[in-house]
Amino acid sequence: MRNLTISIADDLMQETERKAAETGRTASQYVADLLKSNLANAEQIANSETKRRLEALQRIFDGPMWDVTENGRMPTAEERNARR
Repeated sequence: MRNLTISIADDLMQETERKAAETGRTASQYVADLLKSNLANAEQIANSETKRRLEALQRIFDGPMWDVTENGRMPTAEERNARR
């Protein structure tokens, strides 16, 4: 285990000590638990964001959901732009 020294406002330290006492932990244990939970949450958010982006890319790569070919071939620029 390693030590970390931080500077925080007096009112924040009092609140931290109060909450730690309510849970039967030291301020150090309380802050360490908060950091662990925050880091795990941040990783989960990053993973879900990455998954969302990959799914969006997959939808793009899958192409259109409708048939854009005419008789098995892609239409020419003239055919695509023709007014019908």
